[in-house]
Amino acid sequence: MKLLNKLAAVAIVATALFTACTEPAPISYTLTGILPDSSFNGQEVILRENYTRAIIATDTVEGNKFVFEGVADTARYCYAQVKNTRTFADLILENGNITLDFNAERVLPTGTGLNDILRDIYAVCDTIEKENMEAVSAEWFAKHGNDIIGIVLYGSPLFFTLDADAQIARLEGMGEINKEKEFIKKEISRLKARKATEVGQPFTDFEGKDAVGNTVKLSDYVGKGNYVLVDMWASWCGPCKREIPNLAEVHNLYKDKGLTVLGIFVWDDIKNLQPAIEEEKITWAQIIDTEKVSTTLYGVSGIPSIMLIGPDGTILERDAAVRGENMKPTIEKYLLKK
Repeated sequence: MKLLNKLAAVAIVATALFTACTEPAPISYTLTGILPDSSFNGQEVILRENYTRAIIATDTVEGNKFVFEGVADTARYCYAQVKNTRTFADLILENGNITLDFNAERVLPTGTGLNDILRDIYAVCDTIEKENMEAVSAEWFAKHGNDIIGIVLYGSPLFFTLDADAQIARLEGMGEINKEKEFIKKEISRLKARKATEVGQPFTDFEGKDAVGNTVKLSDYVGKGNYVLVDMWASWCGPCKREIPNLAEVHNLYKDKGLTVLGIFVWDDIKNLQPAIEEEKITWAQIIDTEKVSTTLYGVSGIPSIMLIGPDGTILERDAAVRGENMKPTIEKYLLKK
């Protein structure tokens, strides 16, 4: 009996020590943002989920800080942003105490386990050599392809610095939980469309409307003996407007020397086209695509998206090679070659 009593006493003490040393898992979250000065006071802060952009909560800055409180039923990759400013930061919303200190040179979340991993991802991306990126990317995706960290990786250099084949492989190699997310499905489709229309591939035809409502196809311009410079743009897009002087220059120089400039009006309301044409003094033809057909077929994720198509319908150049100061010399390389 004495031995049994001693064993029981030891068990009770051990249980007490274990209980005292092990903190229970948090059942709610507190997200605190510390802002640099009082100029932010009174401004609205929005907590959104990345990719879906679903609003989770809003708060108002008081005393140079904002606070969000709630219960996270599942971890979510989010960002907090002071509305209408560039003051924002990514975080993983999970139960626990999370802090975003906007006084830091790089604002990274602290306080919980998953946010520590998010910080590790940034550290890896800062230090990894470019030639090692693919191997390191494969290792991280293999480990986290079916959890919230896999979604974080999708938005990091460990994904977007890879070529299209590697990106498709990473996403298709994800576990079912992540691969069934709608934005992942859409990205896989976009990447495959992009690959099917990369440099060296034949153009893919589509149809839209002209300025007076007639049906018109890309093939009405391509394959007619000219090089065709295709510009996907919208009236609200600042970078699109910055390309218009470049487009105008090559149009005026080479419209009678083998080059056709063609605008594809996308992601915009048809009523905005004519005012934009008049304001920007656009004189080249337009195809109106309000159904997102062209950007879907060509795997476009951002505009302006510009490509040069050869006389035989082969895609010769896309994006950087025919943007900005590169546009004119690239076109001249083809038009003026012996």
